[in-house]
Amino acid sequence: MDKKCRICGDILNVFLPFGKVPISNTYLTKEQLDGLNIGEFKEYMYDLEAAFCNNCKMVQLTEFVPYEKYITPQEDGSTEYLFYSSTSQFMQKHFAEFAQEIATKFMKMNDLVVEIGSNDGIMLQAFDQAKVRVLGIEPGTNVANVARAKGIENVTEFFTEDLARKIVNTKGKAKAILSANVILNIGDLHELMRGINILMDDNGVFVFQDPYMPYILEKNSFDQFYDEHVYYFCITSLQNLMKMHGMEIFDVQEQDVHGGSMRVYVKRQSDSRPISEKVRKILEQEDKIGLNSFSTYQAFAERVERIKKNLRDFLRLLKENGYKLAGYAATCKSSTALNYCGIGTEFLDYISDSTPEKQRKFSPGKHIPIVSPEHFRQDNPPYTLLLAWNHEKEILGKEKDYLKRGGKFIIYNPCLRIV
Repeated sequence: MDKKCRICGDILNVFLPFGKVPISNTYLTKEQLDGLNIGEFKEYMYDLEAAFCNNCKMVQLTEFVPYEKYITPQEDGSTEYLFYSSTSQFMQKHFAEFAQEIATKFMKMNDLVVEIGSNDGIMLQAFDQAKVRVLGIEPGTNVANVARAKGIENVTEFFTEDLARKIVNTKGKAKAILSANVILNIGDLHELMRGINILMDDNGVFVFQDPYMPYILEKNSFDQFYDEHVYYFCITSLQNLMKMHGMEIFDVQEQDVHGGSMRVYVKRQSDSRPISEKVRKILEQEDKIGLNSFSTYQAFAERVERIKKNLRDFLRLLKENGYKLAGYAATCKSSTALNYCGIGTEFLDYISDSTPEKQRKFSPGKHIPIVSPEHFRQDNPPYTLLLAWNHEKEILGKEKDYLKRGGKFIIYNPCLRIV
Protein backbone atom coordinates (compact mmCIF):
# COMPACT_ATOMS: atom_id res chain seq x y z
CA MET A 1 0.00 0.00 0.00
CA ASP A 2 1.35 3.42 -1.01
CA LYS A 3 2.26 5.82 1.79
CA LYS A 4 1.05 9.40 1.46
CA CYS A 5 2.81 12.68 2.25
CA ARG A 6 1.31 14.40 5.32
CA ILE A 7 1.81 17.82 3.72
CA CYS A 8 0.48 17.49 0.17
CA GLY A 9 -0.95 13.95 -0.09
CA ASP A 10 1.43 12.79 -2.82
CA ILE A 11 3.06 9.33 -2.82
CA LEU A 12 6.15 9.00 -0.63
CA ASN A 13 9.41 7.44 -1.81
CA VAL A 14 11.23 5.48 0.91
CA PHE A 15 15.02 5.84 0.79
CA LEU A 16 16.19 4.48 4.15
CA PRO A 17 14.32 1.62 5.87
CA PHE A 18 15.71 1.05 9.38
CA GLY A 19 13.47 -1.92 10.17
CA LYS A 20 11.45 -2.51 13.33
CA VAL A 21 12.76 -0.35 16.17
CA PRO A 22 11.60 0.65 19.69
CA ILE A 23 10.58 4.09 20.94
CA SER A 24 13.84 6.01 21.30
CA ASN A 25 13.34 7.67 24.69
CA THR A 26 11.67 4.90 26.71
CA TYR A 27 14.05 3.10 29.04
CA LEU A 28 13.09 -0.24 30.57
CA THR A 29 13.13 -0.88 34.30
CA LYS A 30 14.58 -4.13 35.65
CA GLU A 31 11.01 -5.35 36.25
CA GLN A 32 10.02 -4.62 32.65
CA LEU A 33 13.13 -6.35 31.34
CA ASP A 34 12.37 -9.42 33.47
CA GLY A 35 8.77 -9.33 32.22
CA LEU A 36 9.99 -9.10 28.64
CA ASN A 37 12.15 -12.17 29.11
CA ILE A 38 9.23 -14.27 30.36
CA GLY A 39 6.64 -12.85 27.97
CA GLU A 40 4.70 -10.71 30.47
CA PHE A 41 5.84 -7.39 28.99
CA LYS A 42 6.05 -6.32 25.36
CA GLU A 43 8.23 -3.53 24.04
CA TYR A 44 6.45 -1.29 21.52
CA MET A 45 8.06 -1.52 18.08
CA TYR A 46 7.32 0.36 14.85
CA ASP A 47 8.64 0.60 11.28
CA LEU A 48 11.22 3.39 11.05
CA GLU A 49 11.43 4.50 7.42
CA ALA A 50 12.75 7.77 5.99
CA ALA A 51 10.94 8.95 2.87
CA PHE A 52 10.94 11.84 0.38
CA CYS A 53 7.98 13.58 -1.26
CA ASN A 54 8.82 14.42 -4.84
CA ASN A 55 6.00 17.00 -4.97
CA CYS A 56 6.44 19.27 -1.91
CA LYS A 57 10.02 18.06 -1.18
CA MET A 58 9.34 17.24 2.48
CA VAL A 59 11.42 14.44 4.02
CA GLN A 60 9.43 12.57 6.66
CA LEU A 61 8.87 9.28 8.44
CA THR A 62 6.24 7.00 6.96
CA GLU A 63 4.83 5.99 10.37
CA PHE A 64 3.71 8.45 13.04
CA VAL A 65 4.26 7.22 16.59
CA PRO A 66 1.58 8.50 19.01
CA TYR A 67 2.89 11.09 21.47
CA GLU A 68 1.82 9.06 24.49
CA LYS A 69 4.42 6.44 23.55
CA TYR A 70 7.25 8.80 24.55
CA ILE A 71 5.52 11.51 26.61
CA THR A 72 4.22 8.82 28.89
CA PRO A 73 1.07 9.07 31.05
CA GLN A 74 1.60 8.38 34.76
CA GLU A 75 -0.82 6.84 37.27
CA ASP A 76 -1.50 10.24 38.88
CA GLY A 77 -2.65 11.73 35.56
CA SER A 78 0.61 13.59 34.89
CA THR A 79 2.97 12.93 31.98
CA GLU A 80 6.70 12.27 31.88
CA TYR A 81 9.27 13.19 29.25
CA LEU A 82 12.82 11.96 29.85
CA PHE A 83 14.79 14.88 28.43
CA TYR A 84 15.83 18.05 30.22
CA SER A 85 17.25 20.77 27.98
CA SER A 86 19.16 22.48 30.77
CA THR A 87 21.56 19.56 31.34
CA SER A 88 23.84 21.09 28.68
CA GLN A 89 25.67 24.30 29.62
CA PHE A 90 26.35 24.94 25.96
CA MET A 91 22.61 24.85 25.22
CA GLN A 92 21.87 27.19 28.14
CA LYS A 93 24.15 29.79 26.55
CA HIS A 94 22.69 29.13 23.11
CA PHE A 95 19.08 29.66 24.23
CA ALA A 96 19.97 32.76 26.23
CA GLU A 97 21.36 34.27 23.02
CA PHE A 98 18.25 33.14 21.11
CA ALA A 99 15.99 34.90 23.64
CA GLN A 100 18.10 38.05 23.59
CA GLU A 101 17.87 38.25 19.80
CA ILE A 102 14.08 37.86 19.79
CA ALA A 103 13.58 40.43 22.57
CA THR A 104 15.83 42.97 20.84
CA LYS A 105 14.57 42.55 17.27
CA PHE A 106 10.86 41.90 17.62
CA MET A 107 9.42 42.78 21.03
CA LYS A 108 8.29 45.83 23.01
CA MET A 109 7.27 46.34 26.62
CA ASN A 110 4.52 43.95 27.78
CA ASP A 111 4.44 41.98 24.50
CA LEU A 112 3.62 38.27 24.79
CA VAL A 113 6.13 35.58 23.77
CA VAL A 114 4.91 31.98 23.56
CA GLU A 115 7.20 28.98 23.24
CA ILE A 116 5.86 25.71 21.82
CA GLY A 117 7.62 22.83 23.56
CA SER A 118 9.27 24.90 26.28
CA ASN A 119 10.68 21.91 28.19
CA ASP A 120 12.27 23.00 31.48
CA GLY A 121 12.17 26.71 30.61
CA ILE A 122 15.72 26.93 29.28
CA MET A 123 14.84 29.65 26.75
CA LEU A 124 11.96 31.50 28.45
CA GLN A 125 13.99 31.98 31.64
CA ALA A 126 16.33 34.20 29.63
CA PHE A 127 13.60 36.76 28.88
CA ASP A 128 13.22 39.70 31.28
CA GLN A 129 9.72 39.12 32.65
CA ALA A 130 9.61 42.69 33.92
CA LYS A 131 9.53 43.77 30.27
CA VAL A 132 7.71 41.01 28.37
CA ARG A 133 5.14 38.36 29.23
CA VAL A 134 6.18 34.73 28.73
CA LEU A 135 4.14 31.56 28.35
CA GLY A 136 5.41 28.03 27.83
CA ILE A 137 3.44 25.24 26.19
CA GLU A 138 4.85 21.91 27.37
CA PRO A 139 2.96 18.59 27.48
CA GLY A 140 5.52 16.87 29.73
CA THR A 141 4.42 17.52 33.34
CA ASN A 142 7.80 16.75 34.90
CA VAL A 143 9.80 19.17 32.74
CA ALA A 144 7.03 21.81 32.84
CA ASN A 145 7.16 21.73 36.65
CA VAL A 146 10.87 22.52 36.53
CA ALA A 147 10.03 25.61 34.45
CA ARG A 148 7.27 26.61 36.90
CA ALA A 149 9.77 26.44 39.74
CA LYS A 150 11.74 29.09 37.83
CA GLY A 151 8.68 31.36 37.76
CA ILE A 152 7.68 30.59 34.17
CA GLU A 153 3.95 30.19 33.48
CA ASN A 154 3.21 26.96 31.64
CA VAL A 155 0.29 25.25 29.96
CA THR A 156 0.72 21.47 30.18
CA GLU A 157 -0.95 20.59 26.89
CA PHE A 158 -0.12 19.98 23.25
CA PHE A 159 -0.39 23.02 20.99
CA THR A 160 -3.70 22.95 19.04
CA GLU A 161 -6.07 25.40 17.37
CA ASP A 162 -8.34 25.24 20.44
CA LEU A 163 -5.45 26.04 22.78
CA ALA A 164 -4.41 28.95 20.53
CA ARG A 165 -7.93 30.41 20.86
CA LYS A 166 -7.87 30.01 24.65
CA ILE A 167 -4.56 31.84 24.89
CA VAL A 168 -5.83 34.70 22.68
CA ASN A 169 -8.98 34.99 24.82
CA THR A 170 -7.03 35.16 28.09
CA LYS A 171 -3.74 36.83 27.15
CA GLY A 172 -4.16 38.36 23.73
CA LYS A 173 -2.13 37.64 20.62
CA ALA A 174 1.56 36.78 20.70
CA LYS A 175 4.14 39.10 19.18
CA ALA A 176 6.60 36.20 18.97
CA ILE A 177 5.93 32.45 18.84
CA LEU A 178 9.09 30.42 19.29
CA SER A 179 10.14 26.81 19.16
CA ALA A 180 13.40 24.87 19.19
CA ASN A 181 13.74 21.24 18.11
CA VAL A 182 9.99 20.70 18.42
CA ILE A 183 8.21 21.64 15.17
CA LEU A 184 9.72 18.61 13.42
CA ASN A 185 7.99 16.45 16.08
CA ILE A 186 4.46 17.65 15.32
CA GLY A 187 2.55 15.16 13.19
CA ASP A 188 -0.09 17.55 11.82
CA LEU A 189 1.79 20.62 10.62
CA HIS A 190 -1.37 22.01 9.04
CA GLU A 191 -3.08 22.19 12.44
CA LEU A 192 0.10 23.76 13.83
CA MET A 193 0.01 26.48 11.19
CA ARG A 194 -3.72 27.10 11.69
CA GLY A 195 -2.96 27.54 15.40
CA ILE A 196 -0.09 29.91 14.60
CA ASN A 197 -2.45 31.94 12.41
CA ILE A 198 -4.88 32.26 15.31
CA LEU A 199 -2.29 33.10 17.97
CA MET A 200 0.17 35.33 16.12
CA ASP A 201 -0.22 39.09 16.06
CA ASP A 202 -0.77 40.63 12.59
CA ASN A 203 2.81 41.90 12.69
CA GLY A 204 4.13 39.07 14.80
CA VAL A 205 6.79 36.49 13.99
CA PHE A 206 7.02 32.73 14.23
CA VAL A 207 10.66 31.74 14.76
CA PHE A 208 11.75 28.12 15.08
CA GLN A 209 14.87 26.06 14.66
CA ASP A 210 15.27 22.39 13.89
CA PRO A 211 17.92 20.10 12.42
CA TYR A 212 18.58 21.08 8.80
CA MET A 213 18.43 18.41 6.09
CA PRO A 214 21.59 19.46 4.19
CA TYR A 215 23.63 19.05 7.39
CA ILE A 216 22.11 15.62 7.94
CA LEU A 217 23.23 14.64 4.43
CA GLU A 218 26.66 16.26 4.78
CA LYS A 219 27.39 14.62 8.15
CA ASN A 220 25.71 11.30 7.34
CA SER A 221 23.77 11.73 10.57
CA PHE A 222 21.33 8.89 10.06
CA ASP A 223 20.67 8.82 13.81
CA GLN A 224 18.65 12.02 13.46
CA PHE A 225 15.89 9.73 12.22
CA TYR A 226 13.78 8.47 15.13
CA ASP A 227 10.17 8.40 16.29
CA GLU A 228 9.95 11.95 17.70
CA HIS A 229 11.35 13.51 14.51
CA VAL A 230 8.48 13.18 12.08
CA TYR A 231 9.93 15.70 9.57
CA TYR A 232 13.37 16.72 8.29
CA PHE A 233 13.29 20.27 7.01
CA CYS A 234 14.87 22.24 4.25
CA ILE A 235 13.84 25.79 3.34
CA THR A 236 12.32 24.62 0.05
CA SER A 237 9.85 22.27 1.77
CA LEU A 238 9.10 24.74 4.56
CA GLN A 239 8.41 27.54 2.09
CA ASN A 240 5.92 25.27 0.31
CA LEU A 241 4.17 24.60 3.65
CA MET A 242 4.07 28.28 4.66
CA LYS A 243 2.50 29.34 1.36
CA MET A 244 -0.41 26.98 2.05
CA HIS A 245 -1.19 29.07 5.16
CA GLY A 246 -0.69 32.62 3.90
CA MET A 247 2.76 32.94 5.42
CA GLU A 248 6.31 33.18 4.15
CA ILE A 249 9.89 32.80 5.33
CA PHE A 250 11.59 36.21 5.55
CA ASP A 251 14.94 35.24 7.04
CA VAL A 252 17.09 32.23 7.90
CA GLN A 253 20.09 31.74 10.17
CA GLU A 254 22.32 28.69 10.41
CA GLN A 255 22.95 27.33 13.90
CA ASP A 256 25.73 25.07 15.12
CA VAL A 257 23.54 22.92 17.39
CA HIS A 258 22.18 19.37 17.11
CA GLY A 259 24.63 18.57 14.36
CA GLY A 260 23.62 21.65 12.35
CA SER A 261 20.26 23.40 12.52
CA MET A 262 18.47 26.23 10.76
CA ARG A 263 16.61 29.03 12.51
CA VAL A 264 13.64 30.05 10.36
CA TYR A 265 11.81 33.39 10.59
CA VAL A 266 8.19 33.44 9.39
CA LYS A 267 5.73 36.30 8.88
CA ARG A 268 2.35 36.77 7.27
CA GLN A 269 2.39 37.41 3.53
CA SER A 270 0.49 40.63 4.28
CA ASP A 271 3.35 41.85 6.51
CA SER A 272 5.49 44.36 4.55
CA ARG A 273 8.70 43.27 6.29
CA PRO A 274 11.37 42.68 3.58
CA ILE A 275 12.59 39.19 2.70
CA SER A 276 16.29 38.67 3.32
CA GLU A 277 18.59 37.95 0.40
CA LYS A 278 19.76 34.92 2.40
CA VAL A 279 16.42 33.20 1.73
CA ARG A 280 16.87 33.41 -2.04
CA LYS A 281 20.47 32.25 -1.81
CA ILE A 282 19.71 29.27 0.36
CA LEU A 283 16.86 28.15 -1.91
CA GLU A 284 19.30 28.26 -4.84
CA GLN A 285 21.87 26.34 -2.82
CA GLU A 286 19.36 23.64 -1.90
CA ASP A 287 18.51 23.14 -5.55
CA LYS A 288 22.20 23.03 -6.45
CA ILE A 289 23.02 20.27 -3.95
CA GLY A 290 20.10 18.16 -5.15
CA LEU A 291 17.54 18.44 -2.36
CA ASN A 292 14.79 18.32 -4.98
CA SER A 293 15.97 14.95 -6.29
CA PHE A 294 15.28 11.49 -4.83
CA SER A 295 18.69 10.26 -6.06
CA THR A 296 20.38 12.52 -3.47
CA TYR A 297 18.66 10.64 -0.67
CA GLN A 298 19.41 7.27 -2.22
CA ALA A 299 23.12 8.16 -2.24
CA PHE A 300 22.85 9.16 1.44
CA ALA A 301 21.34 5.76 2.27
CA GLU A 302 24.25 4.01 0.58
CA ARG A 303 26.76 6.00 2.67
CA VAL A 304 24.85 5.13 5.83
CA GLU A 305 25.02 1.41 5.04
CA ARG A 306 28.81 1.70 4.78
CA ILE A 307 29.00 3.46 8.16
CA LYS A 308 26.95 0.68 9.72
CA LYS A 309 29.26 -2.00 8.35
CA ASN A 310 32.47 -0.17 9.29
CA LEU A 311 31.28 0.52 12.85
CA ARG A 312 30.21 -3.07 13.49
CA ASP A 313 33.43 -4.44 12.02
CA PHE A 314 35.55 -2.15 14.18
CA LEU A 315 33.68 -2.93 17.40
CA ARG A 316 33.90 -6.64 16.66
CA LEU A 317 37.66 -6.32 16.12
CA LEU A 318 38.08 -4.55 19.48
CA LYS A 319 36.08 -7.22 21.30
CA GLU A 320 38.04 -10.02 19.62
CA ASN A 321 41.20 -8.37 20.94
CA GLY A 322 39.85 -8.34 24.49
CA TYR A 323 38.94 -4.66 24.88
CA LYS A 324 36.11 -3.57 27.14
CA LEU A 325 33.70 -1.11 25.48
CA ALA A 326 31.17 1.37 26.84
CA GLY A 327 28.73 3.85 25.36
CA TYR A 328 28.43 7.52 26.29
CA ALA A 329 25.06 9.37 26.39
CA ALA A 330 21.72 7.55 26.29
CA THR A 331 20.14 9.80 23.67
CA CYS A 332 17.31 9.41 21.20
CA LYS A 333 19.99 9.31 18.51
CA SER A 334 21.70 6.45 20.31
CA SER A 335 18.56 4.32 20.06
CA THR A 336 18.56 4.58 16.27
CA ALA A 337 22.30 4.01 16.00
CA LEU A 338 22.37 0.98 18.31
CA ASN A 339 19.25 -0.73 16.95
CA TYR A 340 19.96 -0.05 13.27
CA CYS A 341 23.61 -1.10 13.56
CA GLY A 342 22.80 -4.11 15.76
CA ILE A 343 24.96 -3.03 18.71
CA GLY A 344 23.93 -4.55 22.03
CA THR A 345 25.49 -6.00 25.16
CA GLU A 346 27.70 -8.26 23.05
CA PHE A 347 29.61 -5.05 22.26
CA LEU A 348 28.85 -2.48 25.00
CA ASP A 349 28.93 -3.28 28.73
CA TYR A 350 26.90 -0.17 29.60
CA ILE A 351 26.02 3.39 28.57
CA SER A 352 26.99 6.34 30.76
CA ASP A 353 24.36 9.08 31.09
CA SER A 354 23.92 12.04 33.45
CA THR A 355 20.10 11.93 33.55
CA PRO A 356 19.10 10.35 36.90
CA GLU A 357 15.76 9.10 35.52
CA LYS A 358 17.62 6.95 32.96
CA GLN A 359 20.19 5.46 35.31
CA ARG A 360 19.65 1.88 36.50
CA LYS A 361 17.40 1.31 33.50
CA PHE A 362 18.05 -0.37 30.15
CA SER A 363 18.28 1.09 26.65
CA PRO A 364 15.39 0.65 24.19
CA GLY A 365 15.60 -2.49 22.11
CA LYS A 366 19.16 -3.51 22.91
CA HIS A 367 18.70 -3.39 26.72
CA ILE A 368 22.16 -2.07 27.56
CA PRO A 369 22.42 -0.98 31.23
CA ILE A 370 22.47 2.79 31.84
CA VAL A 371 24.93 3.91 34.53
CA SER A 372 26.08 7.21 36.04
CA PRO A 373 29.06 9.21 34.75
CA GLU A 374 30.78 8.45 38.07
CA HIS A 375 30.61 4.72 37.29
CA PHE A 376 32.08 5.38 33.84
CA ARG A 377 34.97 7.44 35.23
CA GLN A 378 35.82 4.85 37.87
CA ASP A 379 35.63 2.00 35.37
CA ASN A 380 37.73 3.86 32.78
CA PRO A 381 37.03 1.64 29.72
CA PRO A 382 39.73 1.83 27.03
CA TYR A 383 37.20 2.60 24.26
CA THR A 384 33.87 4.42 24.47
CA LEU A 385 31.30 4.81 21.68
CA LEU A 386 30.19 8.46 21.67
CA LEU A 387 26.41 8.41 21.15
CA ALA A 388 25.94 12.18 21.32
CA TRP A 389 28.39 13.19 18.59
CA ASN A 390 26.55 16.52 18.18
CA HIS A 391 27.88 17.49 21.64
CA GLU A 392 31.39 16.20 20.87
CA LYS A 393 33.26 19.38 21.84
CA GLU A 394 31.43 19.79 25.15
CA ILE A 395 31.79 16.10 26.06
CA LEU A 396 35.50 15.92 25.20
CA GLY A 397 36.04 18.95 27.42
CA LYS A 398 34.04 17.39 30.24
CA GLU A 399 35.92 14.08 29.96
CA LYS A 400 39.45 15.44 29.47
CA ASP A 401 40.69 13.38 32.44
CA TYR A 402 39.40 10.21 30.76
CA LEU A 403 41.33 11.15 27.62
CA LYS A 404 44.46 11.91 29.64
CA ARG A 405 44.27 8.44 31.19
CA GLY A 406 44.42 6.97 27.70
CA GLY A 407 40.70 6.51 27.05
CA LYS A 408 39.49 6.91 23.48
CA PHE A 409 36.14 7.89 22.01
CA ILE A 410 34.77 6.18 18.90
CA ILE A 411 32.77 8.58 16.70
CA TYR A 412 30.84 7.33 13.67
CA ASN A 413 29.66 10.57 12.01
CA PRO A 414 30.36 11.64 9.29
CA CYS A 415 32.66 8.61 9.13
CA LEU A 416 34.33 6.30 11.62
CA ARG A 417 37.11 8.00 13.61
CA ILE A 418 38.88 7.71 16.97
CA VAL A 419 39.72 10.66 19.28
